[in-house]
Amino acid sequence: MLLKRFMSSLMRVGLIVGVWLSVVDVSSAELKTEEIFPRIEAVSFASASLKKRKRAVVVLPEAWRSIKPADRRVLVILHGRGRHERSLVDDEAIRRQLLDSGLFVILPDGDDGWYINSPVRKQDVYETYLEEVLSKVAIKYDLPENGKQWAIAGWSMGGFGCVNFAERHPDRFAAVSPIIGLLDFPRNGLPEGQSYKVPVERFGTEEAEWAAFNPLTGAAQLKGMSVLIITADQAFDRTMNEHFRDRLTALELPHEYVELKGGHTFPVVRAAIPLVLAFTQRVLTRN
Repeated sequence: MLLKRFMSSLMRVGLIVGVWLSVVDVSSAELKTEEIFPRIEAVSFASASLKKRKRAVVVLPEAWRSIKPADRRVLVILHGRGRHERSLVDDEAIRRQLLDSGLFVILPDGDDGWYINSPVRKQDVYETYLEEVLSKVAIKYDLPENGKQWAIAGWSMGGFGCVNFAERHPDRFAAVSPIIGLLDFPRNGLPEGQSYKVPVERFGTEEAEWAAFNPLTGAAQLKGMSVLIITADQAFDRTMNEHFRDRLTALELPHEYVELKGGHTFPVVRAAIPLVLAFTQRVLTRN
């Protein structure tokens, strides 16, 4: 019964075994688009999963219509807590880097949802919503179904979200790049200054159930993906990232680990974006 419900849920948003399906529920026909910068569009739609209108930003490569659909390379970037889908493109330096990357960049609006289906707030199904928005954007811009042409990244809450989502959709992405991500979370017991208060209104109060959401738990699902971990020497997430790095090492999963100077701050995100873009280009071009 649970499996049947799971498959039914995936069919509603158009995702089965890593393939985005062009079914009625994920049709892009009702999407509204607005150009906010040259080659950068905001798309909005009525989310069936969240029961409210949602937005995403899409950065398009130069002369993107001339790129064959099978050759289109896609990077999804999930924003941090307190940020939104425009946070990166509103930064002039980052906007130029995204425009010059040659990638289709999708920036969903994740609210404060941690990109999970909350066990507490049953209406907050942000994992299902993320499946939905990627399905709709993929249809709208005729993006490839092949997971080898997709990568996912994110910072802070979005760093947690991109790894968690990649683990739960292991055939969907070729590369994952968390930036100052909370990668050993939710949990208690980390060193002072190296922890983050668990939002129990989102994850619940039962610590025994938190492990299901902790990226350490599903790390083995990243087998076959290229992984770039970026943290900072003064960031409160550094220990979490070290734990995740050590977990991948124990599993004998190849990965790259970078420690920048700074804290858990947007300037570190700004410094990390060029590294993520270069890493993503390298992996997807190779594929």
